[in-house]
Amino acid sequence: MIKNRILPTLLVAAMTAMAAPSASAEPTTYISTGPVFNDPKDPGGVKQRAILSHLGRLVNGATPGSTIRISLYAFGSGWLADQLAAAHQRGVNVQVLVDDDSVNAPWMGASGKTVQSKLETAFAKVPGAGQQFGSSWFKKCAAGQACLAKGTAGVNHNKFFLFSRTTGSGSPTTGIPLDDVVVQSSGNLTSADTDELWNDAMTVVGNSALHTGYVTYFDRLTAAAQTGPTDPLRAADLDMDVQAGPAKAYFFPRNPEDVVVDILTTIATPVTPTTPVCHGNTPGHGTADGRTVIRIANGHISRPAVARELWKLADAGCSVDVVYGKLSDYEAVGEHRETAYWLTRSTALGRITLHRLNNDDHTDPATGAAGTASHTKYLLVEGAYKGVKDQKITWTGSHTFTGLALTADDETYLKYEDAAVHDAYRTNFRAQRAAAAAESGYGGAP
Repeated sequence: MIKNRILPTLLVAAMTAMAAPSASAEPTTYISTGPVFNDPKDPGGVKQRAILSHLGRLVNGATPGSTIRISLYAFGSGWLADQLAAAHQRGVNVQVLVDDDSVNAPWMGASGKTVQSKLETAFAKVPGAGQQFGSSWFKKCAAGQACLAKGTAGVNHNKFFLFSRTTGSGSPTTGIPLDDVVVQSSGNLTSADTDELWNDAMTVVGNSALHTGYVTYFDRLTAAAQTGPTDPLRAADLDMDVQAGPAKAYFFPRNPEDVVVDILTTIATPVTPTTPVCHGNTPGHGTADGRTVIRIANGHISRPAVARELWKLADAGCSVDVVYGKLSDYEAVGEHRETAYWLTRSTALGRITLHRLNNDDHTDPATGAAGTASHTKYLLVEGAYKGVKDQKITWTGSHTFTGLALTADDETYLKYEDAAVHDAYRTNFRAQRAAAAAESGYGGAP
């Protein structure tokens, strides 16, 4: 979701939240695998900036000689740009790749240009005697197109941050440095992403295969960034999934394969040949009677193939619960109209549960309280997957369930198999669902 407004620099609250621990503390580990969520409804602002603060601690904990790689659609935080400049000046290699919209789109105001200027100025500075700066650069995709995806319809919609080594404490000398840190986020670095939109950032620590896979993808994005839309470096169908233990990364564009449809059809694999689809879990794993639960919190859903598979699963007995920001409505033309048809069609057990959360441009008519919108893109499965019962799996990333996100954009979707990670996302899902109920009269569009 993109806001047509000037995006101010994010400063004081994030700086306060990321203060480094005392240097006198015993060596400890400050980062671990798991998600960080912002809370746009937090009146104090600290939880609004939780993801930004987390990134600041990672950047400021990066050790000299290490490398930070960032691929991002919209980078409007001058504060984090300052932290990256400081990292460069202590010998960290900083590589930043953004979409052209980040710098030149009118709705970014001056914020993206400010980030570019800060970083390019810092990276061009000549080190003084005895100083060792990093080997750093700031680049953007060619105007009007993604970095890697062929054609001119897409954007670099990625939102990931890679750290080869960082303490994560806010200081490179405090805490135990850890290698191969991947942060896959749903959010951009803009004020709207902290203050108005629900976002998540899944952090995976010490998984070298996953980190290497992301670096390979990042290098491909960078190599193709300024080429023409039909250049051989560009891809129409990027077949480079990376399986790395409990993690799996899916990189885009994909054509004609629909990764999300593949995931949903795999859920339909029965636990035994005689077990009905969506059934067979231990009671309490999923629903009370052992049926698989699918939860989705996605800012935009418009692929009818995805909607149809969700309906099939709901009709077979899965519990399907969806928080959405935008959903194609019945007035849409062509196949987009089918998305709403499938998601609102009755099933054998009733209807898919839908919660609209799209109120960031609206306020409570009674109190004037600001509304929020879902900007996450996650999919949760609690129950059977690939015919194995009682599982808890999370998929998250930058990938909205739209046509452009599948075939025209640079995107990443990250799967993680872990019960604690799933349960943290489930808690966030319930918070978004509660916000949708509380804001139901604010007036956001369908």
